[in-house]
Amino acid sequence: MDDLNRFLEDIETEDVREQITRRRLLFGGAAIGGGSLFLGQDRETEPTPEDRLTTAETRFVAIATTLDEADIGDPQSSWSLQDEVEAAINAVNTILSDDFPDDPEIKQRISALRTAIAYYSTLQTSLAAAYSLYISVGDSELEVLRHIGGIEYDPASKLDTNSFKQSIRNLAEAENAPSEVTSEGRTLVPDQQAVLDSLRTQREIFDRYIRAQQSYLDSATTIEAGVRAYEQSRFDDAQANLADAQDVLLPDISGTGGAYQLSTIGLTLDQYSELFSLRQDGVAQLLNASGESVSENKRQSAVNSALNTFFEARNLIPR
Repeated sequence: MDDLNRFLEDIETEDVREQITRRRLLFGGAAIGGGSLFLGQDRETEPTPEDRLTTAETRFVAIATTLDEADIGDPQSSWSLQDEVEAAINAVNTILSDDFPDDPEIKQRISALRTAIAYYSTLQTSLAAAYSLYISVGDSELEVLRHIGGIEYDPASKLDTNSFKQSIRNLAEAENAPSEVTSEGRTLVPDQQAVLDSLRTQREIFDRYIRAQQSYLDSATTIEAGVRAYEQSRFDDAQANLADAQDVLLPDISGTGGAYQLSTIGLTLDQYSELFSLRQDGVAQLLNASGESVSENKRQSAVNSALNTFFEARNLIPR
């Protein structure tokens, strides 16, 4: 017994650790407490096919909720929503790329997920078209509001909304019956009609922005020509130009979404309406004072008042 004790005392602690480590590598055991070894080790449970499908369904339910709660009519919403939709599609596609058992219930769930993928893919295309138009119309607005001496294009002819309009039509055609996109009692897509209505609202907002930009340019040109003719006492020319200004200052830009803005250095549609109203007031003042019977003092007073009104309109533009 004494020999055994002396033998054990002679063994270096590191030797013991190395022996334990070797045994763990060879047998998969774990050292517990006072050096006891237990063979075998718990392994992380692999997700079942049902678990993987539930994960995919949950991902689509989450993005559906995001879309239901988002203000899709806002032109600024498209850039972030298209990224979220794309991420959800990629995540679900990755899950469905695995093999699944040939089970009727599983096949039904996969079918619903694939139908939802088709819907979201079409929606993503529409959001991408909306974002592209948002960039084009927004860039044009900044150029229009800061133009000096005119610009080389007409917004109404340059800015094309047809691609976005077609994408909305495609999304309408991709609409599914609720039963086709429901799995395990959960709906995998947002309110499809509400999404369509919001995208149509966004399209109309872009159309109104384009009309506003065109009216801004056309009225600026005719007002400038009218004021110059007025100051040079060419009252017939002044009246003709100012009458043209009145005509182009009546763009159809009323409707919902008047508070939306393409950028913080642009105007809302409500602000465009206010700007055009001020320009109309200035034009009316000049027209009322352009008759031959009006005295020179009244004409000069009208010019000063009209110019102040035009400056007030200009001050609506962020600097």
